[in-house]
Amino acid sequence: MRVLWPLPPSPDLNRVDAGFLDPRYPEWRRAQGLRPDQHPGVDINLQGSSGDADLGYPVVAVAEGRVVHSAFHRVWGSVVLMEHDLPGLGRFWTQYAHLAHRAAREGDYLFAGEPVGSVGKGDPARPYLAHLHFEIRQAPLEADFWPGGDVNLIREKYLDPQAFLGAHYEPRRRYFRARGVLWIPERRELSGVVVNLEDPALVQMALRRP
Repeated sequence: MRVLWPLPPSPDLNRVDAGFLDPRYPEWRRAQGLRPDQHPGVDINLQGSSGDADLGYPVVAVAEGRVVHSAFHRVWGSVVLMEHDLPGLGRFWTQYAHLAHRAAREGDYLFAGEPVGSVGKGDPARPYLAHLHFEIRQAPLEADFWPGGDVNLIREKYLDPQAFLGAHYEPRRRYFRARGVLWIPERRELSGVVVNLEDPALVQMALRRP
């Protein structure tokens, strides 16, 4: 299935400034007067940018899925949480946080590459420098869930986004549909339809025999 990085149009523009379980992160938090918690995601900026230069840059869905939460939260700023269930990748959740604005609403179904919002600064009451906080979760956690310093919980409930996207990046426009409709000649519903938009003639369907 198509899997992208969250800052379009290519992985080369995505710079990870704070990694998954980054050993520098607890000390950075301590310097800000915060608890020295661990980092369950990655902080992403545009390659070659600094300060707030990428404020407002578009953020896109990394994979096809459903928006299960879209709201403003204290500290987090605007947050979009998506649920995915794709062949070969299974069920997982992606969270896009500190957004300047949200382009996706709860209940929306997005393809990979469709906008979810834009790079922001978190809660205006205590803003960060502009960046995207991005998480990939293996469990249906609340949108603003924060694991604190529990490394074991993070390893159990989260995936390393940089490793996941590096392993599964696929820019070709192929989309999976759980169900499709075929007229042969009467209407029949099919399970498992993959559409290749690079070549619309390449449509694959999994047919169940009665």
